[in-house]
Amino acid sequence: MRTTKRAEKQALSQLKDELLKRDQLVDKYQGRPMKFLEQYGYQFPNKIEELFRDIYSEKVQYAVVKSCRAGGKTMIASGLAFCFFFFKQWNVGVVAGSKEQALRTIEYCQDISGEPEVVDYVPEETKTIIKGKWGNWIKASPASTKAIRGLHARGRGMLLILDEEAEMEEAIVRSALKVAKDAKPCIILRLSTFHKITGTFADLVDNHEKYGYRLYGWDSFDVAEKCTDDCSECLKAYYGTRPDIKEREKEFVAYCGGKAKRGKGWLPIDNIRQAFIESPREWWEVEDMGMRPSGEGMVLPPEKIKQAFDHDFVGIVPTAESWFGVDWGFKGMTAIESLQRVEDKVNLVESKEFTEITLPLIVEYLREQSEILGTKVVYADSSHPFENNQLKNEGFDVIEVVFGAYKETGAGWLRYLFERDRFQAPRYLVKVKTQLINWRRDKSGKIVKKDDHHCDALLAGTKKLEDSQSGTMFVGPRVIPNKGSGFMEWWTRLRGRKFALAGS
Repeated sequence: MRTTKRAEKQALSQLKDELLKRDQLVDKYQGRPMKFLEQYGYQFPNKIEELFRDIYSEKVQYAVVKSCRAGGKTMIASGLAFCFFFFKQWNVGVVAGSKEQALRTIEYCQDISGEPEVVDYVPEETKTIIKGKWGNWIKASPASTKAIRGLHARGRGMLLILDEEAEMEEAIVRSALKVAKDAKPCIILRLSTFHKITGTFADLVDNHEKYGYRLYGWDSFDVAEKCTDDCSECLKAYYGTRPDIKEREKEFVAYCGGKAKRGKGWLPIDNIRQAFIESPREWWEVEDMGMRPSGEGMVLPPEKIKQAFDHDFVGIVPTAESWFGVDWGFKGMTAIESLQRVEDKVNLVESKEFTEITLPLIVEYLREQSEILGTKVVYADSSHPFENNQLKNEGFDVIEVVFGAYKETGAGWLRYLFERDRFQAPRYLVKVKTQLINWRRDKSGKIVKKDDHHCDALLAGTKKLEDSQSGTMFVGPRVIPNKGSGFMEWWTRLRGRKFALAGS
């Protein structure tokens, strides 16, 4: 009994000492949080210092940050998270654009707190990183409505951080912003690299004053190590005697604007130079300068896409010609588009996506939709012969589309429909619209294979127009695609085809 009491007394004494150390840290650094973070390797170049001071002092309640890749966004957000938790006893909610982003936040916070590493992180759940003696916490969530439901301020002060918002769907962002409604007080910090030209982040940057946010931003030069090189010979070691060296040098020095000379950051200037030399210009401006994408290399005109999806409702016409476009992808996403041809327009009346769903459920959905639309015609990606054969066995009329041979022609059809206002879709199909707007070509003109399942499903659906274009309702894709993959094949077939010109 004595031993037990002695052990309990010793444990209580250790706990008291630990709490006393924490209290001493609070007393020492509460008014100097940046000095506290510098012990853990944090650096504060001028623009990051301005953001930190404004947020920590509660001078700015709503802030938006656009920055370059590796610009320290997640690290500084994590530092703010810990300081609000430790020195102010606030709750902190971090919503990240991906599981990997959430894990980085967790790692940064645990580096400071000394808490054990989280090894059982579940991507669909909110994870409590640290819980304080005052009952407050830091929690991290991936961009999932299910996970976000675990975040609530419950009347305590709350710092809400949305990290890499450009990667999040609009519904996720709207759900996340609601969790701070009961916080007293509340600060919201939204950060991202400008990966996409549309979405909630792009809208916020464009309209930050209207929404009551203060805009912050920095590029690679703002967070670079101090540069001591002669600007007049900045790229000489890389370009040697190339005739265009002076032009490229002037361009690079103009991007820098002398900021690297005042460097107080961590990015090596040699790495910034190398990225400039080897990257396409738009990629460099987005990834290294934190600038908005220009829209160069887009497959379809974004304004026309927005216009096409600006309908409250696109009803089903029972007598209209109908069909489906399918892009298979069980490990990723299977996308199914329900299409109708009404007069001179193609209507997208419904869209559905399945992720890691078994084939019977997809067949069941198509069966239900076929009864509604009165069709069993399916234009499907040819790369999944087993699935296509199963659909045929279920009574569907499956036309397989070989993307390798048809992709440029299909993209031409979609561009034709959008440019001539012959495509209509309901406003609520946000994911389809977003994928179409962000559908891009690389510097060689080849369509990039990324986040494009709905694009490919619609592209497969255009084969219906290609196969039946002998009538006068459509004139075919008269816009020549970029001279990338498939161009010569497309142009050879185009020269040998007679187009009906009605309506052009």
